[in-house]
Amino acid sequence: MSKAELISRIESERRVLEETLARIPAEDMLVEGVVGWWSVKDTLAHIAMWYSRAVTLLFQAERGGALQLPRSNAPDWSDINARDYASQKDRPLDRIQADFHGAHQQLIKRLNAWADEAALFDPRRYPALKGRALADYLWDYTGGHSAEHRAQIESWLAGRSRAAH
Repeated sequence: MSKAELISRIESERRVLEETLARIPAEDMLVEGVVGWWSVKDTLAHIAMWYSRAVTLLFQAERGGALQLPRSNAPDWSDINARDYASQKDRPLDRIQADFHGAHQQLIKRLNAWADEAALFDPRRYPALKGRALADYLWDYTGGHSAEHRAQIESWLAGRSRAAH
């Protein structure tokens, strides 16, 4: 894979997510029970937080410092996700949406400017990543994460559609 292909994959998944979100009226973005008990707004905040972590990893790598991965005490990241939820739950939808879009734009901007393409894909380059390439983490935190939650949102939408008929 190349940097251009990584960006294309992230952008492609983002377009599909945006198409899904376009089907949801603003007032329904606040309905709980979409992803677990989270609303769409909560899920967007969650995705934005993970995009921000990807941007932070890129920033750390650009600066040549040690990469700091989030540390979880739970195999499902529930402790980190709970802290993120608590920090975001009372924020208004428009601010969450601004962060959701801004974190994505910042990630794409940083990836486009990334000069050392080989460093993105070298699993030995960053010891903190324990044999995985930086690109793998970037995908997991962004496109991969978005795809997982998009599928959950689509399932919720399908259930609402069936219930309405």
